[in-house]
Amino acid sequence: MTRIEIVTGSRLHFGLICGTQNTGWEFGGVGLMLRQPSWTIVLVPHNEVDDRITASAETSGRVQKFLRQIRSTLPLKSVAVSISEEIPFHTGLGSGTQLGLALAAAAVLLTSSRPNHDPDELARLAHRAERSAVGTVGFREGGFLIDHGASANPPLRHRVDRLAIPEDWRFVLVRPVQAQGLCGDTERDFFSQHIHMPKSLVGQLGEQIEHQLVPAVRDGRFDEFASALEAYGRTIGSFYAQEQGDVFAHPVIRRLVTDMQSSGIQGAAQSSWGPGICIPARSMSHARMISEMIPASLEETALAVQISEPLNVGASLRSTSAEPSRGQLA
Repeated sequence: MTRIEIVTGSRLHFGLICGTQNTGWEFGGVGLMLRQPSWTIVLVPHNEVDDRITASAETSGRVQKFLRQIRSTLPLKSVAVSISEEIPFHTGLGSGTQLGLALAAAAVLLTSSRPNHDPDELARLAHRAERSAVGTVGFREGGFLIDHGASANPPLRHRVDRLAIPEDWRFVLVRPVQAQGLCGDTERDFFSQHIHMPKSLVGQLGEQIEHQLVPAVRDGRFDEFASALEAYGRTIGSFYAQEQGDVFAHPVIRRLVTDMQSSGIQGAAQSSWGPGICIPARSMSHARMISEMIPASLEETALAVQISEPLNVGASLRSTSAEPSRGQLA
């Protein structure tokens, strides 16, 4: 019997650029992969009629949906799925994409006895990458990702550039425990309106990416990266403020960011629709200092705080069978 274990990272995405084919960056943007929080999934075939899923209630429902989608393409038989580590949904961490791609990669291996390295195929199986390619390419390669957008409709790997994140850097993740960001039908309705950013804003964001963020990551200049990330987040957040209430979606996070800035901490940026944010740190000791400044609750809202490492490789996949194989999706 084949036993498959997959461990993914989390994805941060600092906001979709809603450009056009003429202005470029159509559903482009920047993001990065983190080692924590993670999905740790074990999947094995079994002889029962129905799948057996061991996970939280919300995750179990998501797994069932992904398996139905995958089976519309692959002849996947019943499986037992056990999930020991989860990424919270709708908090800006790309949990749905990482879960769906992990299950798709496991299904390909079970049905064809071959590892899958094609992000386009995995995205089709899991019905992901509808707009952004950051999480899908990040699942395969890790790192800091620059998505140039869907205008040319190339393979996902060709529309995304990748840089390694300096290994010493850390990212302090903060989110209100009981809150979720915009998602589902509400998010689809927003983008179905074919809202486009002004050409000047698209140009400004492109300049910030190419002349500030990318050189800072490439050359390991932390202070410049933190400053550029904060500026980028505020620039792109101004476009989404009408929909989510402000540059930062949650009022308590707005208060926290203001307090942190007053204390000299820069770099806070929201991921996707939030409500979670990340604050970059130059080292683990710097990250601990930042995390110690964040209260357990603010305005009677509990906050979850976590220090995460950069993930510069793809998700890991290990299969155990009569002929063991082990490798990474890279």
